[in-house]
Amino acid sequence: MCTHKNNYMLCPVAILSAGLSLPTLAAAADGQTLELKTRAIYFDRDYESDSNDRNQGGLGLQLNYESAYLADIVGVGLSGYSVTKLEASGRNSSDVLSVDNDGDFEDSFGKLGQAFLKLKYQGIASGKIGRQLHKSLLLSSSNSRAIPNTYSGASFDLKPFNGLTLYGAWYDKWSSRSDSSFVGFQTDTSSKGAINALENYGASYLNGPFNLNIEYLRAQEFLNKTGVVASYTFKLANASNLKLTAAMHTSKDDGKLFVTGAESAEYDDEDEAGAVVGQTRSQNDGKGVYLAADWVFSNIELGGAITKFSDAWIEDNYAGDHGTNPFPTAGVLADFSNRDEKVWMLKAGYKWDQLAKGLKTVVSYKSGSDARNSANTSLGKADESELAFDLSYQIPAVKGLAFRYIFLDYNSDKTGRLDGVKEDQTDHRLYLDYTFSFL
Repeated sequence: MCTHKNNYMLCPVAILSAGLSLPTLAAAADGQTLELKTRAIYFDRDYESDSNDRNQGGLGLQLNYESAYLADIVGVGLSGYSVTKLEASGRNSSDVLSVDNDGDFEDSFGKLGQAFLKLKYQGIASGKIGRQLHKSLLLSSSNSRAIPNTYSGASFDLKPFNGLTLYGAWYDKWSSRSDSSFVGFQTDTSSKGAINALENYGASYLNGPFNLNIEYLRAQEFLNKTGVVASYTFKLANASNLKLTAAMHTSKDDGKLFVTGAESAEYDDEDEAGAVVGQTRSQNDGKGVYLAADWVFSNIELGGAITKFSDAWIEDNYAGDHGTNPFPTAGVLADFSNRDEKVWMLKAGYKWDQLAKGLKTVVSYKSGSDARNSANTSLGKADESELAFDLSYQIPAVKGLAFRYIFLDYNSDKTGRLDGVKEDQTDHRLYLDYTFSFL
């Protein structure tokens, strides 16, 4: 299982050895890949409450092997992951590093992050069975830490005709970006595995400048979601493009696991009169709609969006899920999806190719107003904002080497109780990535 915390290099080495001995490697060399990804990552987090302040640094390694298709039908994929502690101070929390059962940081951990059988039929159908990455509208393997989180189950894609893609997935376990094991899904109040499975189905249609994506997600007996996103890209004068997007997303309680406190970080149902945490059935009927515009001209990118919520749209599909937020107005440090909240966003990006090829900066600002307590609007209200500065540099002198710095400043003005609005926080995040392809 490659989980021993003192043998963090065992998993990547084992994957390399196994990959080089696979029959498919010798039988069909074309189309196979073997790459090593390294990430040095450092977070400096400063909170309004000094007791929450913390710094963490780590080194993430990924050794990814994917075979060619044998007989143009079947192949395999294997990935070994490891994370090693470089530095840690302040509050012990699983941001970059793994915290053990005693509340201490593990020096290192490793795991077999991906192990799948892949299948395809001509250009019409494809699928994976086993441990794998996932990326779709409502469920995604977050890549903002040292390694990504992965899922265990099955997924498929169908392309019945040009422009249309039907897709789906069924997962019964997952492994977080800061843990070595695969576990069943749960809520904040349930045992592991109480959510029997995640189901995800969708369709996307692309026809020239028009794109439509419809998706459904269900965390069984806990929460279900729908998303509909439509966009149209206009080609303007001077080789510029204007993309307009409209979307609606919902979240809704799905059964017996959606009880008071089951989503404690975003939902205020513990404030309902007579509610008992972990026992009283709760309800959610969240909805968010947004309009967005993105303009690209030469090295300049400008964008803006506005979103309106009714009830609270819940981001986390299960306990520990972070980063699956489809709204362009979503913050990094907070969800910006509370009951009755109105959010607007502006951003500006520039590629500094004349100064340094591969250098890009993006500045964005998000502002949310009139957020309310999801159980009782009289119990809490708030405004919130987030400023983000993102600098990325694909270093030309070394192929595969990239640097990224992100500055985040979040502020809130809260009266009463409102779980979805956080305390003031400032983050500095550093990434140094290097990818080397062996084949």
